[in-house]
Amino acid sequence: MLFKSIETEISFNLLIWGLCSMVGGITFILFENSFMNAIGFQFIIWGLIDSLIAIGPGIYRWIRNHEHIENLKKLKKILIVNAILDIGYVIIGFIIFIGFFEINQYNGHGLGVIIQGAFLAVFDTYYAIKIISKGF
Repeated sequence: MLFKSIETEISFNLLIWGLCSMVGGITFILFENSFMNAIGFQFIIWGLIDSLIAIGPGIYRWIRNHEHIENLKKLKKILIVNAILDIGYVIIGFIIFIGFFEINQYNGHGLGVIIQGAFLAVFDTYYAIKIISKGF
């Protein structure tokens, strides 16, 4: 077992995804193409948010000098709600991508949201199932 808790594992993997998203986003922005720039923008924003979510609880506990108490029942509920929201993000991204708003420059933003939302839907579902398999 590489991690001391499932929360640590989730935070680590989400931080890696967030950092990789930001690096990928910066790379996409280097293309001189508005479609790629839009995807890059979404990757940078989502990566920043994911990274903050990953490190936020640890920083909070460190500042408050709180002991880490794992609450898998609460985490399972959060992950299930997030997985449902992630599916909503994919749907919204698809609506933007297909040009529902008839503004072609948003297509790249739509694809960026689809990719990020789809990853998070799989990520959150995987960890919810992992917690459920532990009996919580």
